[in-house]
Amino acid sequence: MIFSNLPPRPPMSLKAEAYARVCVNLSRLAAMTTRTSLDVPYGPDPWQAVDIYRPQADHDHLLPVFLNIHGGAWTHGHKEWMGFGAPPVVAAPAIYVSVSYRLAPEHKYPVALDDCLDALAWVWRNIAWYGGDPDRIFVGGHSAGGQLSSLMALRRDLVARRGLPAGVIKACFPYSGVYDMTYDAGGGRRELVDMCVGLISGTDHAREASPLHWTEGNTIPFHVSWGDIDNPYCLAQAPEFVARLKAQPGRVETLVLPGFDHFWIHLDQQRAENPWTRTLLAWMTGDPETAPVYGM
Repeated sequence: MIFSNLPPRPPMSLKAEAYARVCVNLSRLAAMTTRTSLDVPYGPDPWQAVDIYRPQADHDHLLPVFLNIHGGAWTHGHKEWMGFGAPPVVAAPAIYVSVSYRLAPEHKYPVALDDCLDALAWVWRNIAWYGGDPDRIFVGGHSAGGQLSSLMALRRDLVARRGLPAGVIKACFPYSGVYDMTYDAGGGRRELVDMCVGLISGTDHAREASPLHWTEGNTIPFHVSWGDIDNPYCLAQAPEFVARLKAQPGRVETLVLPGFDHFWIHLDQQRAENPWTRTLLAWMTGDPETAPVYGM
């Protein structure tokens, strides 16, 4: 796994460091028990790579694909934080792709978003070689990855600029995401300001980087989830983001997980019985416009 060769990052909080260690170790186990293609480049930079997890046996038809994008306040993290979520998806059966992207503060907005869109374009053009269906691509992400995956779904102009068809993303699954990057964005303002300083340059970029301001005309189904003891800015922003999405034509569903904080909402995705995972699989293997939603 390529993460061991990446430049070191500054230390995070003790809780975040513990979470990261658990993610990496669980992802190592997932890679040992799943058929994988690791460190597949979608660009020239070492950070521009994906890990692909797929069923042990080949199938006579192409399988749906899920791109999961890591968090880490845009300054930390890599695709090896996400691999542990692959086994229940692969068992569906489906294809699971974890994405790395270049990080702030060395790379400010919109570099991370551009990387994720380039990864989407690479997957659309190449995933059939791995047994995936380019016409059934789903995206999601945790925390900063929630912001990035939401923008991928909502920024139809940026998707079209890469030569991708309209509706290439069949549904979006952000969880514990950041949806308003402006400096006056609701609860947890101080923490959000501190995170955004390394990522964006001024208020114009802050608004441009905010999924909440790009919902108009959306038709892509969204499933937005957060924990009831999540970070303050997540608790403040998610309901407003959902309200704006619901004013548009696309389907919108929500899941608030009781007793889950900002990290456990992600770590619990390794369980096939997790309601977020069950809903994701139902939408991937059925019609995302009508497939069921599971709750706690």
